[in-house]
Amino acid sequence: MNRTRVLVIDDSHLARALVVRALTQAGFEVLEAADGVEGAVAAFRTLPHVVLTDLEMPTMDGNQLLRLLKSDPATASIPVIILTSHGEAPSRFWGLATGADAYITKDASPQELVEAVEKLASRSSPTPKVTGPLPQGPLDVLARVARTLDQALMKATLTSSLLAQGMGSPDLVTACRRVVGLLREVVDGEVFALGVAEAHTVSMYVNATSEIPLAAFDAVNKAVLDRLPVTPGAEVELTYDGEHNHDPFHQSLEVLQFFQLPLRDAEGVLAILPKDSASFTALSLPLISELVNHLALVLDNARLAQRLRELSSLDSLTRLLNHRSIFERLGEELVRANRRGLPVSVVLCDFDHFKNINDTYGHLAGDAVLRAAAQLFRQLLRTSDALGRYGGEEFMMVLPETGLEAGAHTAERLRQALAKQSVALASGDKVHITASFGVACSAEVVGPPTPDALVALADMRLYQAKAAGRNCVKP
Repeated sequence: MNRTRVLVIDDSHLARALVVRALTQAGFEVLEAADGVEGAVAAFRTLPHVVLTDLEMPTMDGNQLLRLLKSDPATASIPVIILTSHGEAPSRFWGLATGADAYITKDASPQELVEAVEKLASRSSPTPKVTGPLPQGPLDVLARVARTLDQALMKATLTSSLLAQGMGSPDLVTACRRVVGLLREVVDGEVFALGVAEAHTVSMYVNATSEIPLAAFDAVNKAVLDRLPVTPGAEVELTYDGEHNHDPFHQSLEVLQFFQLPLRDAEGVLAILPKDSASFTALSLPLISELVNHLALVLDNARLAQRLRELSSLDSLTRLLNHRSIFERLGEELVRANRRGLPVSVVLCDFDHFKNINDTYGHLAGDAVLRAAAQLFRQLLRTSDALGRYGGEEFMMVLPETGLEAGAHTAERLRQALAKQSVALASGDKVHITASFGVACSAEVVGPPTPDALVALADMRLYQAKAAGRNCVKP
């Protein structure tokens, strides 16, 4: 005998009787309910293998019933078939979107009905997950519906806030800050971290809600990086937000929660160190699990916005400001400096005998040398300084609030660091390179300094450095 238990819910006695008769004749054990509330009570009491429900019913309609059943662990895996009439396309669409597994029209043949039930019954979970007391009557069901709708409203509000705040982010770091700012409002966490691994770069953002040991920042950062596919030679960009101290850090990271983010052409990880692991698992874990797709959408949008901005302002090889952008930055700094009565220095750098590297090892080796020098200079310069590829093998630096002597000192630090560095090539060879530097300061220019005048002065001194034997600084 077929022991498949089917619950049929329809407020029309005639329509319900036709379905019940067809299924009973096919050997199914059939239960009946005349509205959504009665059907919900029966579903929780009997945990049927399949539910068939009408959509338009009094007290609780089929869509509300669907949302209730699919949101509760005890009934989430029970397949649901919605019974629709012709002309109910919008309701049918919403029913499927709400979680229905299939639909069948009320004028379908008994054979079609039986086949649909048999197909879904074979996929029904034999052991539903019952984690607490189930509703026993109409009031229990209505209370659970209210909680379900409240949770759905909270998720919808959170999703809306996330998209509203995050979709306008001009870059990835801004998006990470906005995402974590929103998560901190709904999740009790000590540390939040977001990592995004792309082909040549890894962006890491770590945020602490209170003062924590610096070692905790580093430990969470490492835990996220270990879960990302970091390619050899990839540049890791770190951003830390939050107060830190130098106390020892002994907390176990076993409670650190990880969420994979489905990004486009990249790998993403969200990590949260909860303040209380038990309450996080019960309250926050389901919420964040439903948000990961929206989080990924926000980060993807920010990556695209950042990429479009970089295409217009960055040199594609070195990721430095391109010629136009570094020149514009110099103009902006000169305007600011003139308003505040402060100096601006410009450093022009030209790599010595660069053509020999291209001729000996190939142009890819020359590219590797330029990228390595760009990374080295970025590490040594202040965040307020601007660094750009002025052209070919020539770099330009704009140093705000910096006089000639300090500018020359900065150039000398760069020169010495570059001379000590060796660049490993893909062939296994290592190359060394030096550079010549010319430095000029806005205070030296007669009259209001212009970008053209300042660059021309720095270029003249660069020529003097080349003439003096290269690998030196000329202020």
